[in-house]
Amino acid sequence: MLLASPVGLLALALLAISPQAAEPSSPDVCETASPQLVLSAEPPSTPPVVCISPDLPLTLRFDTALRPESVRMEERERFADVSVGQRSFTLTPPENLAAGERFQVEACFADDAAPACATFVLLAHPALGMQQVKVFRQPRSVASFQEGEKAARAETRQCQEEVHQLRAERGAPEGLRGVLASGLLEKGRIAFKDLSESVTKPKGNALGPGDVYSYRAEGRVAVEVWLENPGTLPWMAAGAVLRGPKGEVLKPLPLWQPEPVPPREAVADEQKSARRVVVEVPASETEARGTYTLTLWDAEQKRTVTLGKVTFP
Repeated sequence: MLLASPVGLLALALLAISPQAAEPSSPDVCETASPQLVLSAEPPSTPPVVCISPDLPLTLRFDTALRPESVRMEERERFADVSVGQRSFTLTPPENLAAGERFQVEACFADDAAPACATFVLLAHPALGMQQVKVFRQPRSVASFQEGEKAARAETRQCQEEVHQLRAERGAPEGLRGVLASGLLEKGRIAFKDLSESVTKPKGNALGPGDVYSYRAEGRVAVEVWLENPGTLPWMAAGAVLRGPKGEVLKPLPLWQPEPVPPREAVADEQKSARRVVVEVPASETEARGTYTLTLWDAEQKRTVTLGKVTFP
């Protein structure tokens, strides 16, 4: 569906530019954690962090053979399908994993070189769990450096896009003028899709998702979610991620939420208790295709909202 009406254009204007847009929050540990770890002969004072999410399998791959029966995990009984190979081990975190939980893992190597063992901390996060982490104990190959450089370039592009958007928002006008100033209408259209009836909404969500809409414009896509709060405390989104069917992660630009979602009982008119959160991701015409899962979390990472079967026009 194409948005051609003033109402549709105004909706995109609110997604793109608003003087009330929240300042981007500081990245948490899992947003900056690397999928490649390099061990030194002397163990670090603080073990490196590897992020995990509920029911999302993780594989740690080593460039050196592991000593049989050397892998030790805190609360191993809580993890399903722990499998140790010659140069890797795979684990599946429990479904009832609570954000912020930590589990120490140690794996020792089969040879006599240093370090003899590697220690990691598995850190629970509602959505930014890793699926694979490569651990290098020996000098890295050219291919591994190229892979790391490719990931760094992608992260740099994301940061540049965020800076560009923030600079544009600071000096851009509001309303329809803002849409025109942002350049989103360069191709003359904004595609819109109503997902309210098609997305899946797990029972464990902390807030009740209502209307859900997705958008595609020049160089970006967005998801607009209206939320109702059955709890007793206001709720403000601190982070979000879109995860694809193969585990690929789309990290959004700074979220836009004009105000916290108030407790439903604190609003006199229940029909007006819903508040919106907008998640926007840089994407070309060929990107962000397929079905995604959207996860939103608050600053404490305790009250989360998950929506499945999110698609874009």
